[in-house]
Amino acid sequence: MKTAAIIGEFNPFHNGHKLIIEKARRLGADRVITLVSGDYMQRGVPAVTDRHVRAEMALLGGADVVLSYPTRYSTSSAESFASHAVGILERLGCVDMLLFGSESGDLAELSRCADALISETDGYKEALREALRSGLSFPKARAKALPEYAEILRSPNNILGIEYLKALKRSGSRIQPHTCVREGGSYLDDKSLTRLSSAAAVRHALAVGTSFPGLSVALPEDCLEVLKKDIGLYGITTENDYSLLLIDRLWKLGEPELLVHYQDVTEDLAHTIVKHRNLFTNFDEYAQRCCSKNLTLSHVYRAFLHIILDFREDPGLDRALYTQVLGFRRESEDLLALIREKAEIPVIVNPPQERETLPPDVRRLFDEEMRVSNLYESVRSQKSGVPFRNVLTKELVKV
Repeated sequence: MKTAAIIGEFNPFHNGHKLIIEKARRLGADRVITLVSGDYMQRGVPAVTDRHVRAEMALLGGADVVLSYPTRYSTSSAESFASHAVGILERLGCVDMLLFGSESGDLAELSRCADALISETDGYKEALREALRSGLSFPKARAKALPEYAEILRSPNNILGIEYLKALKRSGSRIQPHTCVREGGSYLDDKSLTRLSSAAAVRHALAVGTSFPGLSVALPEDCLEVLKKDIGLYGITTENDYSLLLIDRLWKLGEPELLVHYQDVTEDLAHTIVKHRNLFTNFDEYAQRCCSKNLTLSHVYRAFLHIILDFREDPGLDRALYTQVLGFRRESEDLLALIREKAEIPVIVNPPQERETLPPDVRRLFDEEMRVSNLYESVRSQKSGVPFRNVLTKELVKV
């Protein structure tokens, strides 16, 4: 049995995600595993809907088993996001292929760029230092230091794909990579809504109140029904729902020396946060105020989220790996059994029962995940008036 894996946020699941699953089948995959970000996204924002809803959408879209990717990793830099995700997939012991979307669609070129970044020649390192000294952000500085790959390093899906390839190469993984060209509008084009719209375009449509019939062009029908039901109860969750949590933390922490202990908070950003704190209005506006030529908006968003979630540098947690099963297709239960048999890391199916069996650092990471997911549930509950439900009580999704 050949098993493919797809790493994604599915925020929300759309036709482009379904196409990647279908390509995995055409490449010979008998089963497809998806590793899905928890309740917070890599660019430092909460998910539109919770991880169980997105898991159900992925299963309806063709996935066989959906696993959860811990928030500490799924909200980190592209390099960390990719390396931890690949680390989890490698230790499942049954993944043969990794599929990812890219604007390039040229696996050979992406692989050559990955090799160039891994080798880190003296010329590249000096060019990178010079570009950073000039005030460029790290992504722009890296593209300038590798002019032959500058074009592909401008696109977000290419960048993440290159990081997947770097992680596979560095670990000597037997997992074979495949890329699917990103069709339709650019990820950065958050206005258009077509059959192959990006998740950003779908989120924009939700934010401006596009009707669900209007969204049907971009999402599989049964997935749209799941999304419609959840949003009908809770509405959509945005970063500005966390505004009071953020400013409360910023006033409590007080000084730049305390802020720099949080992931992604640089010294310059810490001083900027304190300097402009009296001008705070909401999460998004304040992030716009604090970003700069050498700090991207996504970097600032991640830093703010990590302050809210109390994510500090912690080597023990950085080395801890586990995943949680969110759901599976009933006819694929044998794949779930195979994962549990082969995995070299904990694969949690029943959180309340299995928590006590986890190694200490993994248990700390798991407890952290439950804490931040319950915060997400609390924010949604407070906003919507729907009674709070502890994530430990949520059942596996089965379709």
